[in-house]
Amino acid sequence: MDIEREPQESEISLMDLLLVVAENIKLLILGPLLVGLVALGIGFTLPQSFVSQAILAWPTATPTPQQAAAMMVSPLVLDPIIETHQLSDGKPIQAAREALAKQVKATVGKDGLLRLDVTDTSAVQAQVLANAVIDGWLKSTVPGVQERQDLEKRLEFAQNGLKSVTSLIERLSVDGVVSLAQPLTRGEAGTSLVAVGELQARYLSEVIAIPRALQGLSRDVVKQPPTLPTEPVAPKKSLMAVLAALGSGFALLLFVFMRQAWKNAAADPEAALKQNQLRRALGLKIH
Repeated sequence: MDIEREPQESEISLMDLLLVVAENIKLLILGPLLVGLVALGIGFTLPQSFVSQAILAWPTATPTPQQAAAMMVSPLVLDPIIETHQLSDGKPIQAAREALAKQVKATVGKDGLLRLDVTDTSAVQAQVLANAVIDGWLKSTVPGVQERQDLEKRLEFAQNGLKSVTSLIERLSVDGVVSLAQPLTRGEAGTSLVAVGELQARYLSEVIAIPRALQGLSRDVVKQPPTLPTEPVAPKKSLMAVLAALGSGFALLLFVFMRQAWKNAAADPEAALKQNQLRRALGLKIH
């Protein structure tokens, strides 16, 4: 007999739940719909966010893309932007710097390219700030006074070395053809001409690279200039409305079941007594 009752009791419980849902169907449908519409309206009032994107790459190993990404959110780059574009808005420089740093995102992909994303409530301003970040970072690649002096000394040494090695190779030429077997003069008979050629290539490389280092990186490293966004990335109004409707629907369903359970409990004397005790504890009136 007990076994036969279990399916029946389960069936009655399920029917009771369906009955509760049916009795409150308007609330369970119109409530979430209304909340979703309100959330959609709120989404239209929230400030929009636009993202300007740029891609950078350069052939040199210094600075590395990771170093460049870190430099783009450093005070050395951000502070001049804050001053030029008057972004402090009366806030301390530290607060303004932190706010701007949150708008700038520089990441390095597996392909080694640096991707710069700058967010702002204005599409045009997002593009302007992205260009400002790139320009500020490029200025940071120009060497300082001491580093410039060291590079100039290296350049002078490399130029002199290149002239000397080139002159030596010319002297070792016989009738316009370099003899690989001919030894060098002045006690360097054991040095091969191949080694001299490698030394010449090393000096030539420095003579080409050092002037570039003195100038810093140029804007040629920008493979994709900052874009002018046409669509906002946030807020996602439709997603807000759907989530609000689903959340309120679940909350209303839970409320309906709890209210029905409270009503059903009132029919049980023992449960009704507990209800009265709960009302007294909460300071509610007992009818």
